[in-house]
Amino acid sequence: MSKKLFEEFPPVTPEEWKSQIEKDLKGIDLQKLNWRPYEGFTVEPFYTERDLTGLEYLTDSAPNEFPYARGIRARDNRWRIDDHISAENIEDANRLAVESIKQGADSITFICEAGEGLMRGIPIQSEDDVSGLLKNIPIGEIPLHFKCGTAHAAILSLFVNEAEKTGVEPEKLTGSVDADPLGYLALKGTFARSEKDSFEELAAVISYVGGHMPLFKVLKVNGHHFHNSGASITQEVAFTLSSGVEYLDRLTSMDVRPDMILNHMSFSFSVGSNYFMEIAKLRAARLLWAKIAEQYKPGGESSKKMILETRTSSWNKTVFDPYVNMLRTTVEAMAASIGGSETLNVQPMDSTFRTPDEFSRRMARNTQLILKNESYLDRVTDPGAGAYYIENLTDSIAEASWETFLKIEELGGVVEALKSGFIQDEIEKTRNKRDMDIAARKKIFLGVNQYPDINEKMPENTGDRRKEVKLKKSGLEIKPEELNSIEALRDYFSDKNALLGDTVPEAPVKHDVRILPLKPYRGAEPFEKIRLRTLRYISDTGNSPEVFLFPAGNPSMRSARAAFSGNFFGCAGFKIIENTGFKDIETGVKAALKSEARIIVICSSDKEYPDLAPEICKELKAESPDVKVLIAGNPKEHVSELRSCGIDDFIHARSNALELIEKYQEILGIYTGGGENN
Repeated sequence: MSKKLFEEFPPVTPEEWKSQIEKDLKGIDLQKLNWRPYEGFTVEPFYTERDLTGLEYLTDSAPNEFPYARGIRARDNRWRIDDHISAENIEDANRLAVESIKQGADSITFICEAGEGLMRGIPIQSEDDVSGLLKNIPIGEIPLHFKCGTAHAAILSLFVNEAEKTGVEPEKLTGSVDADPLGYLALKGTFARSEKDSFEELAAVISYVGGHMPLFKVLKVNGHHFHNSGASITQEVAFTLSSGVEYLDRLTSMDVRPDMILNHMSFSFSVGSNYFMEIAKLRAARLLWAKIAEQYKPGGESSKKMILETRTSSWNKTVFDPYVNMLRTTVEAMAASIGGSETLNVQPMDSTFRTPDEFSRRMARNTQLILKNESYLDRVTDPGAGAYYIENLTDSIAEASWETFLKIEELGGVVEALKSGFIQDEIEKTRNKRDMDIAARKKIFLGVNQYPDINEKMPENTGDRRKEVKLKKSGLEIKPEELNSIEALRDYFSDKNALLGDTVPEAPVKHDVRILPLKPYRGAEPFEKIRLRTLRYISDTGNSPEVFLFPAGNPSMRSARAAFSGNFFGCAGFKIIENTGFKDIETGVKAALKSEARIIVICSSDKEYPDLAPEICKELKAESPDVKVLIAGNPKEHVSELRSCGIDDFIHARSNALELIEKYQEILGIYTGGGENN
């Protein structure tokens, strides 16, 4: 039946597709639609079956077959809904975790980062704290993850002790602790201990779980810090895979078997809103890692599988118009699930600037519940398979990532690449391109650098979401060599008086490795800062900076230019005085002067500016010499002439909006280059 159905539709060649597209484009050269993203390769405007030629390594393998580009599941696409739990006290953290499980989460991550004598997040200090934290939580039935900073050995020991107290054997425990000394190095610029001690501790922890906890992961290879520092997708993949190889090389040289390392290793990526690219990213990462792992000749086929955890991006989230964050995380959650993530955390929409409330936490969970229960994305194995675009993106990302990976290997691995500054420099190049695109509004953050809600106020209830508490010490003795032994730590914590602070090593006085650390940030921050300056100025002075829009000439052009100008200055929180037009220039000038706005933007067409703008500008400045008169547009042939007539600036699609807005903040006394307003 199906064969007869498809016989009704004759095959269409790529040439025929191209001809039809060019016809629809009315003669525009199709090559002009080629796109070159930050990843450095060319993306074409359309793909056909012919473009799968040479990609047999992607298209001929089945799901759960080497090289695992199509995922590590054969019959479905199930993933776990993970919820990150952080609170100021143990009781609240336990309550949030229990509620989250009841409402659909089937994986929990506790944020309890210890290091440098401090605890950030849940203040776990003792065995009693862990008992309280895990009260009424089904240990052994759902994965429990601990983001615990430099205290992974101690937290693991406390967790195992608590599990045994409740009758759960270590071999049944699932979840992870996030031992990642390379991630610590990348973010902090040093190892938490000496380089040697950091890897020796990691080897000891892996050796313990290898013998007692077959389902538990302890080595977390994080790609988040690359992503959130502005790296491209191919850089993120390459640097993360290089980190995995560094761990394999270091630990196998310490006589830890490859199988043991691989079976207790997981990878964690952030997923951004570049939908198809992010789907392909996860597929390419699995593909490359399988081929890398194969070179270490592990005994089991399952050791070649990348265990993939994801969370929605922090880089592209905004403080202003935060409900748009829900749209972003929905796209990201879809990409992560279709790409084959094993565990997914959707960050609440307000997590950028405050402790998430119950509404935002519920919406974050429900995003995934809808994708599962209404969109059925968990029921179709490798939903992106066979899509010409996704398959080609997977191949392009894999190829470009591999080239960067090989450069790092030539430098001696990821540690040497960080020492030399190679990784930092590569990310900085991409970061600068991104920042320029954001400043020029080529890259749009809805509600921040484009289409702002000009009535939006300063966000409420902002503040540090992870307050720091000092790690306490009991005074009980533990030998330095025992800090690497899970058995010794478990025995130590059996004493009710033992405290976590006794076991978290102090940072060395002199570090043996120092690098320039990465700088995670959010792309929208610069625009958010200028708007916050304006809002503080309004709050402090009671004065609202105003921009008067002066439409003139061609009705359609002046309307479009006025809308553009309103968006341009609305991003800074300025009050926009809109007008539909005036019967003559004199009437418009009177209205502009009456408004007392210090910025006036003439909105018309480029060809009309030479006739309209000089007269408008002359009359405005005759009455108010300090007023700033701008033109919305870029009449290139007349710029010098118009400036000589008194026009102060031109705003258009290629303007660096960030620089111009800061310039006018300074003119209005909002931005002083330093101090409070900055």
